[in-house]
Amino acid sequence: MFPTRYEVIEGPLNGGMGSVYKCKDVTLARFVAIKVLQNVADERRMADEIDALLKLRSKHVVQVYDLVPVEAGRAVVQEFIEGNDLWRRDGHPVSVAQKYRCLWQIASGIADIHDAGVIHRDIKPNNMKIDPEGVIKIFDFGLARNNGVNASTLGFIGTYGFAAPELFDGRVAFTPAVDTYAFGATAIHLIAGQLPEDMRRPMPPQALPVGFFERLNSGLSGDVVRLLEACMHMDPSRRPLMASVRDELAKHLLFDKHQALAVHKGHPYYLNKDNRTVSARWDGVGSVRITYDGMKFFVEEVEGEVFINYMPATANQLLPESCVLALGASTRGNMRMYITFDLSRPEVVL
Repeated sequence: MFPTRYEVIEGPLNGGMGSVYKCKDVTLARFVAIKVLQNVADERRMADEIDALLKLRSKHVVQVYDLVPVEAGRAVVQEFIEGNDLWRRDGHPVSVAQKYRCLWQIASGIADIHDAGVIHRDIKPNNMKIDPEGVIKIFDFGLARNNGVNASTLGFIGTYGFAAPELFDGRVAFTPAVDTYAFGATAIHLIAGQLPEDMRRPMPPQALPVGFFERLNSGLSGDVVRLLEACMHMDPSRRPLMASVRDELAKHLLFDKHQALAVHKGHPYYLNKDNRTVSARWDGVGSVRITYDGMKFFVEEVEGEVFINYMPATANQLLPESCVLALGASTRGNMRMYITFDLSRPEVVL
């Protein structure tokens, strides 16, 4: 059925919008998953999946390798991920650190999908696997649609419990916010072990009870808990962008791992978890104290003539990645004190 370079190892397996075969690419000596169309009625959905995957280059989304002709029409050759999907409890995170890492990976994958202008539209634990290196990969784009191009459908297609309420409204224009809602439901499944029974019923979802996420006792910070609640807001416009969710989760994974360098007259001063504050003072002119709280660098105290990138500094102001602090107003001419300030941006290491 496939070109001779692909040797069928196992299958067919159920793959939602198509049948999936585990194959070996004998040319490149690697395993691949080949997904073929089940019937011609699904051809447009398969075309959407192929189009979506070809656009994406993400560590957290399966990679498409090839498109091949078959008797049924065509098939997509993609990265094969060994192991079970995240529906199984033995793949759920246990410690707080594992929860942050798991949710951050999923949020990163969805954010990359949205950055490509694509809506996955069937985000759920069944469509995620952990590869041998511990990286979570999102797959199965059988329901994907291009964002902004005919982004609507007739009738309901999705998974009860993970489908956003607006997907139950018949012919509906939908946005990337449907994936954000599904991310929130996925978080519940991974933290609690399963969705509550009333969320699994074949009916439009209702608003979560007040304090629902707090009662899960996840150990996650209050900021993250409120963000997860916002992901499942009944109003799509009130849900956060997945890039914002990803960045908030990253702050907790990178806690106490940042470093800043302040340089005055060629002398370096480091700001990190071992040295959380640095101060500068010019008697009679101004003073400033910069503090690192494990997640961000900010102006803790400021007095007098202090400027950051030529703008007056204010208390609790966050510092940009690179800036110049000046003590003394511009009217002082060359009689000013300058301090260059640069921040490191560490990456999450899985």
